[in-house]
Amino acid sequence: EETGLDVGPSTIAVVSDSSAELKQFCAELTFLDKEKRKTQRKMERQRRQNNPENYHENGSIKKGKKTWHHSKRYLKTKTIHQEYERKLKEKRKTLHGYEANRILKRSKSVKTEKLSYKAFQKLFGKSVGRRAPSAFIQTLKQKMIAHGGEFQEFSTYKTKLSQTCQCGTVKKKKLSERWHRCDCGVVAQRDLYSAYLAKCVNKSGLLSIKKAQSQWDVMQPLLEQCMESLKKDKKSKKELVSTFGL
Repeated sequence: EETGLDVGPSTIAVVSDSSAELKQFCAELTFLDKEKRKTQRKMERQRRQNNPENYHENGSIKKGKKTWHHSKRYLKTKTIHQEYERKLKEKRKTLHGYEANRILKRSKSVKTEKLSYKAFQKLFGKSVGRRAPSAFIQTLKQKMIAHGGEFQEFSTYKTKLSQTCQCGTVKKKKLSERWHRCDCGVVAQRDLYSAYLAKCVNKSGLLSIKKAQSQWDVMQPLLEQCMESLKKDKKSKKELVSTFGL
């Protein structure tokens, strides 16, 4: 099967010939990240308590050379924090491998935009730092090539998938616009539609309008089923990412 990917700072959309999936990327990291932030705040409180002379009355750190005193409790908290960092890295690596294997199992060819993850880092620093989408893409690429599959990264500038419709219309969208709506009648969740169009990119790295149009009648129900499933999750009060557009 051919598979198109749209990997965002916090979500991943996967569209193949027989399925469509949109979910939070590395969702299982949330708990560990919360615990890590708790220890960070605790470390900061302990540091302030041990070094009041290094802070202004408003809580900001004074400029210039400073001497820091660290208590045994602070050092113990720091050790716990470092352990959470290690666990996060290990868990992320495991999740990347699991997701890559799922895609590999049903795909002979994977296509995705070649994104600037440095730009992602500037816009979505915490989310990108936590989930490391660039590392995931490299893991998937290595696994695909090792198993004789094809992995294609194409230019975002040439394709502009998040702005393009299968009718050929190119229209800029704000990041807050989570649905693709075109005058030609095509309506779809933005990330899923980008993943679908990625699947229709040819080997020269250009979107095949003809292919996107010819496959739409078959693929549209799959994209709609995916969103219906997410709507049911929302009704059951399952926590969902706001960028799903629900």
